[in-house]
Amino acid sequence: MRTHGLVLVLSLALLPSLACAPIIRPAPFKGARNQVTDTSLVGPFDGQIVDQATGVPVQDAVVVGVWSYDRGDGFIAPGGSETISVQTDEAGRYRIGRAPLRKRGSSLRLVSFHLVVYKRGYASYRSDALLEGGARRDFTGRHNRIELSKWRERDSHAEHLLFLAAPREVARVASWEQRQANLDLYAAMTGGGGSGEQTGGPSPSGPSSSEDPASVKDLWLDAGQVIFPEDVAMRTGYDGEFVIEDLGDFPRTDFYHGVLFRAVDQDEEYDFSYRTWHRPTGGLDPVIEIFRENLPVEVSPEVTDETWIYEEPGTNFRGVAFIDRDNQTGVLVSCGPAQCIDIDTAIILAKYIHGRLHLLGSVTAQPPPDPAEAGDAKPGAGASVPPEDPQPAPQDPPP
Repeated sequence: MRTHGLVLVLSLALLPSLACAPIIRPAPFKGARNQVTDTSLVGPFDGQIVDQATGVPVQDAVVVGVWSYDRGDGFIAPGGSETISVQTDEAGRYRIGRAPLRKRGSSLRLVSFHLVVYKRGYASYRSDALLEGGARRDFTGRHNRIELSKWRERDSHAEHLLFLAAPREVARVASWEQRQANLDLYAAMTGGGGSGEQTGGPSPSGPSSSEDPASVKDLWLDAGQVIFPEDVAMRTGYDGEFVIEDLGDFPRTDFYHGVLFRAVDQDEEYDFSYRTWHRPTGGLDPVIEIFRENLPVEVSPEVTDETWIYEEPGTNFRGVAFIDRDNQTGVLVSCGPAQCIDIDTAIILAKYIHGRLHLLGSVTAQPPPDPAEAGDAKPGAGASVPPEDPQPAPQDPPP
């Protein structure tokens, strides 16, 4: 008798907690592309993301699942949302687990789920809406296939951000688009022709066949497409913002570009930088000498067969340099100890850059800044290369 009483008491005690779980609406989408297996708004969700034109898997795309709630019996009001963020693997695959369901309330309902996909250089994807307008009807909860189209110069960053209605995880990696969106809106108001800046894919790595080779001197190497701040943040876990600047230790030329990701409101230990020499006129030997002087270690095969890995005593800045003979390119990566907590993180970032060297391009050279207007720049993670180190001279190949 006492046992039955205890069971009854426990059952009654559990009733309030069960009643507080949210009501779950039926899902408006199917579970698989063959529409045999249904799924619920709770999940899980999985699929693959590929390039629309080539079918190549899109790696490291940010995929965010968003669950939305409402509450109330007579007057219905928004009840908040929950999110889960993942990245696609080498095969372009993603998996979003089941909804957290942390929200509770007897009048709370889980009413919708949608997926947001963001990858710089592509037009983004939403599972519930089309970029060109209207509702999307082809989303499936399981085994979903997403084809991302490449970003086009005529596309509008302002419209893109409005379409995204970005959750926090996407807003962080898409923050670079805000400036471009403002330029788009300004151009629309003034009747201008756009910002004139490169915002989508890479530019050619050299002059076109119709270009006068003598015009190469009017071009600068552009290494800005091989890695972006969000790529660094995804691998280091940094949740702050970066300002992108050109490193000032070597002059920018048609074969050299140094890039600094300067951490906003942080000291230089949070900075990240990389220097790229692509097909230098003087050959790769002067570049190798720079690596040897600044990274006094034996060659190892971590990134390519010619890789230098070094942790600077005292400051613990991580340095990774490598030579890619096939691409006639040398790269020196420097990462502050607060950004790269160990040398393995710096190696991972160097490998990522190595895998994207095909995105090196060229831009029109700009006049040098007025020294009277130039401020004192923080050396940041680039401090591991002293300013007095000579840059490979275009007309002076090594003996």
